[in-house]
Amino acid sequence: MGRLRYGMLVSLDGYARDASGSFDWAMPSDELHGFVNEREREVGTFVYGRGLWEVMRWWQDSPADDEPEAAPEHHEFAALWRGADKVVVSTTLDPPAEPRTEVWPNLDLDRLAALVRQSPGDVSIGGPTLAGHALRAGLVDEVAAYVVPHVAGGGLPWLPDGWTSSLVLREQRAFDGGAVALVYDVPRR
Repeated sequence: MGRLRYGMLVSLDGYARDASGSFDWAMPSDELHGFVNEREREVGTFVYGRGLWEVMRWWQDSPADDEPEAAPEHHEFAALWRGADKVVVSTTLDPPAEPRTEVWPNLDLDRLAALVRQSPGDVSIGGPTLAGHALRAGLVDEVAAYVVPHVAGGGLPWLPDGWTSSLVLREQRAFDGGAVALVYDVPRR
């Protein structure tokens, strides 16, 4: 049985995207990228909304493969990403050409719970909107904030309004450049 995990690169003031929709400020250092890679090795399936899918599918044919000067962490993440199953929740997306990828027309929380129960590895849910539904339903076992030293001043919050939980800190780590990883278990109610 897997665990459902939600992790995001976030600004110090808690946003996944700023008011303009940008997240250019959220690019991880190679050191932070390596830490994320370590954690993503346990993931067998990534669940994305359409917006995050459009960003993440870059890793399918990542130019890092053709750039020997690219950081080893980039090559490693591309391989991890390609080796995992992907579920994209979208009402408008045609079936993607990428291998190991399926489209769900909506986020069926019972179906998501079954996917996690049946998964031999962890399942990662990405994107604040999609993850918000799973958080409110009590399906998420872990949240991880990869906090970068940037104040967005507004935008798309990484956690949903009205969601409350007493989290249990499992891991914390500081990185070059001022980023901090905070990994919490979400106790079951």
